[in-house]
Amino acid sequence: MRVETSIVRPSDRERLRNRALLDHAPIPLLYRTGDGALHAANRAARHLFGTEDRLPADTAALLGTPSAERRIVRIPTMQDAPPRTFALAVAQGSGSGGVTHFLALTDIEAELNAADARTLRDLLQILGHEIMNSLTPIVSLAETAHEMAEHPMDPATADMIHEALGTILRRTRGLDRFVQGYRDLARLPPPDLRPTDLHDLLRALGALFGARWHGRVHLETSVPPRRVIVRLDAPQMEQALLNLLNNAAEAALAAADPAGPTGPTVWLQGHATSTGMVIAIRDNGSGIEDTYRDAIFRPFFSLKPNGNGIGLSLARQIAQAHGGSLTLDPPRPDTPWRTAFLLSL
Repeated sequence: MRVETSIVRPSDRERLRNRALLDHAPIPLLYRTGDGALHAANRAARHLFGTEDRLPADTAALLGTPSAERRIVRIPTMQDAPPRTFALAVAQGSGSGGVTHFLALTDIEAELNAADARTLRDLLQILGHEIMNSLTPIVSLAETAHEMAEHPMDPATADMIHEALGTILRRTRGLDRFVQGYRDLARLPPPDLRPTDLHDLLRALGALFGARWHGRVHLETSVPPRRVIVRLDAPQMEQALLNLLNNAAEAALAAADPAGPTGPTVWLQGHATSTGMVIAIRDNGSGIEDTYRDAIFRPFFSLKPNGNGIGLSLARQIAQAHGGSLTLDPPRPDTPWRTAFLLSL
């Protein structure tokens, strides 16, 4: 009896092993060849795109052109369900076997849904709190004024009704400002990125600051020694930084000691980094307690008696829309300032 055996060459064995490993990877993996075509590299990708190898051109177009940047893409599923959201990462290929790029897709739909739910829950809580704070006294005062108006009025009653209506008017105007502030947060347009000279931006901010605070708050501006060009939306960035500057001026003015060696002061500094730029805004106010360090960026949260809690939240939203960040620097006892915000791009 003759026994037939199949011979598997080492290269074939390695290829089969690699294929098995790829098929067990839970995330869809793809590769792009020199002709621009995208191919499914494992079982998860074949299942997602409904193909055994090459992706149709219209489906491949959803993933865009090769880019080293990690980005978010929406991909329709094969079960007629709504599109799902994936984080797309791209790596350069060596060219071996005609492969120019490797692509990995991570399903982040659940994470986004959870984040959206948390955001909505927080927003509804804030909206409910602020609106009820205004509506409760409005309803109470309106009922009192209505009851008083049903009876003959003497001058004292008329004065009480007039005072109640004045309070109602103030609270409704405050509620209107709150709603308008929410609308400003909700409809911030995408930034129009254009080359901007950091020197020009800081000088313009200094002029705007001086027009409002001249003679009351001193501004010290520090610009980089060399010209720095950055891509940003100048009007949006001015809006964000002016909010920070005005907050700093108010804090410095509120904590100023008339008998002290220095008056209320705000520091505005910009400098380039190896990856972008940082603009720092500092003041010698009373500082921010550790308890509130995270809460101050929450929409509608304010430590000021008449604050609407929009400025810091809007400034951070603008920074993040530019791909940057806005943070509160930890206090340092060896500096003349007590509060320092850093806007990094």
